[in-house]
Amino acid sequence: MEYPLEVLRSAAADPASPAWSTIWQQSCHQGTCDPASAALLPWLSTTIAAFPADRREAPLALAGFIAVDATDADRACYADDIAALRTMAVERLPAASDDSAFVYLLQAILGFDGDDTWGKHLDHLNDGEVEVRCPECDEETLVNLSAGDPDIVPGLSGELAERLHAEATQAGRVAVATNVTRLFGRIVCPGCGNRFDGADNVAGAST
Repeated sequence: MEYPLEVLRSAAADPASPAWSTIWQQSCHQGTCDPASAALLPWLSTTIAAFPADRREAPLALAGFIAVDATDADRACYADDIAALRTMAVERLPAASDDSAFVYLLQAILGFDGDDTWGKHLDHLNDGEVEVRCPECDEETLVNLSAGDPDIVPGLSGELAERLHAEATQAGRVAVATNVTRLFGRIVCPGCGNRFDGADNVAGAST
């Protein structure tokens, strides 16, 4: 995949440049990035490193999306660049500009780690809702993560959930930490009353 040189120059000169939207649109479509866009990772690593720390959040989010959809061969080829991008995301995480940016940075870190599910779908925390399907009766339900939805029993289903909750809590992101317990809690199907793991349901739908 080739990107116009003038677009790359404009983006490198200003993290707020409209050129970044062009790069997003050319790289990613409907939540999936073209694997060929992995060729952009070395440029992203160098470019983002030159930005002030407080201007790196959106470009790092893009880099995470690209990294998670890269082929295994490209992830190996660009391992040093992915590692550098991950370090920048980790360093920025405690000082993220707001809760939404915090979630996108967490998601980017998971993308750099190669997590095919949560490197792309953790931003349900920002959406405030997630659609799930009951494995018992097949009924689809849209559950609200940010309100007292009676269809959710909060919890932390596994090591990743515990880690994300701990990171949000440590950073003082109370709302994010609360929503993590809801995204990774159990869902009570309003149709049949069956209880099932919400995170596993999201993971299954994404494969």
